[in-house]
Amino acid sequence: MQRLIAAGDLPASRTAGDAWVVDALALNALARTRPARGRPWSPGTAWAALWQLSGLDADWLDRRSASRLAERHASLDAEGLLHAARRRAVVHRFRVSDSFIEELTASVVRSGASAMTTEVFGMGRDAARVDGYCDDGALDGLVRDFHMVDDARGNATLRAAPLRALPIGERDEMPVAVVAADLAESLEVRERAAGLRVIERLFR
Repeated sequence: MQRLIAAGDLPASRTAGDAWVVDALALNALARTRPARGRPWSPGTAWAALWQLSGLDADWLDRRSASRLAERHASLDAEGLLHAARRRAVVHRFRVSDSFIEELTASVVRSGASAMTTEVFGMGRDAARVDGYCDDGALDGLVRDFHMVDDARGNATLRAAPLRALPIGERDEMPVAVVAADLAESLEVRERAAGLRVIERLFR
C-alpha cells in the first residue's frame, strides 16, 4: 500500500496521528483495473498513448519512441490501457459549493463526467459535478480560491498532472481518449461502460 502511495498511484493523506487515509474510490478503481503483470507507463508515455489514440500527434516523443508506443497499442485492450496509463495524473476529490461549480469548471481542462457528450458517449455532461485536469503546480491555489474541502465522494474531481509539458494550448476539454479513460475508471456503472466502449472503438 505504501509503495502505491509513494508512486502516486493511490491518493492518500496523513492524519494528525501519522496514519494514512486512502481514497476508497481510488482504491476500488485501482483494484478493478490492475492486471497481474506489467508496470504502468511513465506519465509522459501515458499521455502520449492517449494523445495517439485520440488521433493526435504526441510531438514530445522522438520518432523511435512514438513508433514503439504505436506497437504497444496493438497488444493492448481497453483494460490494459487503463492500467498502463494510470500514472498520468494524481486524482483528488473535493466538495465545493454549488455556487462555484461553473467557475471551477471553467478553470480546469474538462474531462470525464464534465466532458461527456451524447453523440460520443451516449450521455450528456453532468453539470452538477466538476471533473477536470489542472497543472500540478496550480492545485493548491484552486483548492484555496474555491474553498474546497477533501471529500472522497465530493462533487469535484481534480486530476493534477504536469500539463505545462503537454500541448494543451487553449484547449478547454481533453482529447476523447483521455475523457474515455477517466470515465472508464469511474465507479458509476454507466459511465464506466461508456468509457470502455469508446476506448474499444478507438482501438479499432
